Amino acid sequence: MTYIVIDLEWNGAYTRKTHGFFNEIIEIGAVKLNGRLEQEDVFHAVIRPVVSRKLSSLVQDLTGIQEEELEGGQPFTRAVSQLRKWVADPEAVIMTWSTTDLMVLLENCRHFYKNEHIPFMNFYADLQAYCQERLDYGNAQQMGLSKACELLGIPEEGMELHRALDDSILTGRVFARVFEEASFRKAVRPADQEFYDRLNFKTVIISDIHDKNVKKRDLAFRCEECNRPLRRTSEWKFRSRAFCADFLCRRCEKKYSARVQIKLKYDGPVTKRKLAVKAAEPPEGDKTAAEGQESQAQT
Repeated sequence: MTYIVIDLEWNGAYTRKTHGFFNEIIEIGAVKLNGRLEQEDVFHAVIRPVVSRKLSSLVQDLTGIQEEELEGGQPFTRAVSQLRKWVADPEAVIMTWSTTDLMVLLENCRHFYKNEHIPFMNFYADLQAYCQERLDYGNAQQMGLSKACELLGIPEEGMELHRALDDSILTGRVFARVFEEASFRKAVRPADQEFYDRLNFKTVIISDIHDKNVKKRDLAFRCEECNRPLRRTSEWKFRSRAFCADFLCRRCEKKYSARVQIKLKYDGPVTKRKLAVKAAEPPEGDKTAAEGQESQAQT
């Protein structure tokens, strides 16, 4: 088995062709690991940009890459052709740290090759997601490469972070530390049409309460104290990327606020619901007195 870790650096540039911004790859780094997870070879290519020859200050500050370095680079198509020959093994598993680099690579293949597929990839694994699962890091936030190195005790000294080759080497070392055959086998996906359909699918947050994916059961709530159905006391309103409404328990006389978010993903809608007890309002007399004190304080 051959494992290929790829890392990219790119420059955001406006292109008149598509009337939008395009992430143009300016550097490719890759490391090849054999079945014993030993580093066999590395690949490095500097790409001469054509969409925009001007690097953003953010990219220069983050990577240290200067425009002069790119002048001696090669065209993207030639670099990919060399990378394809270097990968060689059609059964190789291509890996990136999260799918961001993968999406940028596909974006460039689409732009320069008019190809909706990555030409040298038949199998893929998201190493960031796999590492996060293996280290039981949780899903509250994505784990960065530096954090993974810190948790695994992998030194970063002497490495140029945010340069494609060194980042791919560090990622390969992380992979070798967390690898477990059975679990990794589940993380590998064949790069078939369904894979690309999933990759290109844009998750949508539903904002129309009458949408067919909004089910009545998603909008019904029960009292957290007596478990009786709650009565809605306000119209559903869409705000902060979710449907919101007020509810009342007629038995406990408790007031609630409910929040329902429905995301339409490739496999169908995913619903997140939240119910919270509303803070009790002060009695009318106390409220009037408090408003009076506030008015006096302002004068």
